[in-house]
Amino acid sequence: MAIKAVSKERIGKALLEFDSKYRSKREWQRWENNLAHRYAIHAGGELYPAKKIVSLATGIAVGEFSGGRPTNSYLEKRGFTIVELPRGEGEPVLQFTPGAVYDRETEINGPFGGSLQSGIAASATYPAIFLFTGDSGEQYGYADHWENGAYFYTGEGQRGAMTLSRGNRAIAEHAEDGRALYLFKSLGKGNGNAYVGEFSCADMFTRTQPDVNGQDRTALVFRLVPVGIPSGIMETEVEDETDLSDSLAAARLAALAACKPSSDELGQSAPRKIYQRSRKVAHYVLMRAQGTCESCEKPAPFMRKDGTPYLEPHHVNRLSDGGLDHPRYVGAVCPSCHREIHSGVHGALVNERLKQRLEAVETVEG
Repeated sequence: MAIKAVSKERIGKALLEFDSKYRSKREWQRWENNLAHRYAIHAGGELYPAKKIVSLATGIAVGEFSGGRPTNSYLEKRGFTIVELPRGEGEPVLQFTPGAVYDRETEINGPFGGSLQSGIAASATYPAIFLFTGDSGEQYGYADHWENGAYFYTGEGQRGAMTLSRGNRAIAEHAEDGRALYLFKSLGKGNGNAYVGEFSCADMFTRTQPDVNGQDRTALVFRLVPVGIPSGIMETEVEDETDLSDSLAAARLAALAACKPSSDELGQSAPRKIYQRSRKVAHYVLMRAQGTCESCEKPAPFMRKDGTPYLEPHHVNRLSDGGLDHPRYVGAVCPSCHREIHSGVHGALVNERLKQRLEAVETVEG
């Protein structure tokens, strides 16, 4: 959404409003140290959060327009000074709000890496692959859409047959590589990109569709499913367990096979396919833990009704659970460790230790 034009005086009133109504509130105390805020207005010896001030001045919610360069330019044209907040040794956090609008250069690929031009932008420094879709893609033969609970995302390559390389391979192998898929919808030049959500790739297939020159070619299409497998995926007793092996080695092979990119069983719904993958990974991870939390190494706190130890799945490359269902990135942890990782002051450290432990375990397993 384009930012509604208002006068410099109106923005000045928004600064006063922030001082009187927001600055003393708990959620805005020491806001300058929050990594979610990268730029500030410097006025009268005080710092003000740029997007919040524009929101107050225009009446547009902060999630409906881009921060970073577009907001900074908007304010600078009205005579305000913009400064970049010192980040110290901290790093920006890979966290986006569904429906919120982000500027690609300053809020997505700028801080987190990946090409600024490609529709598929894989980061070399963060476990992330940024996907961009939009109405303008139709002129290049891309026809992305929702169907039966999955998002059909067309691979990259404007001319000729698409190949499983570069960005296309990155999507297909994202679970094996431990990289999350973050999907954004472009709102047009200068209007930012609305965050759709995080997805997992269920499978891929080929179809014939025109390229940028109107010539028919073979295109790759990925079936993407929003993350968020129903909680309690460790509770495999609700499913038919005849396909779950009692052998640790066999269970591991089944879990790894489920994570590999495929183009078979397209008749099965994509969400169901992701659930089945998670189920097999969860079964193996629970067997691997042998009733002991893989974080604190203490016994599971209690037994389930079926007599198995109660542990919860945790994905070490995510801020919340779901997606990335690969044994290398999923640990079986006790509820206490799980809560500490997500909410504790030392959660990041606990998570990093678990990540290293899982990597060592899976490396030994081969």
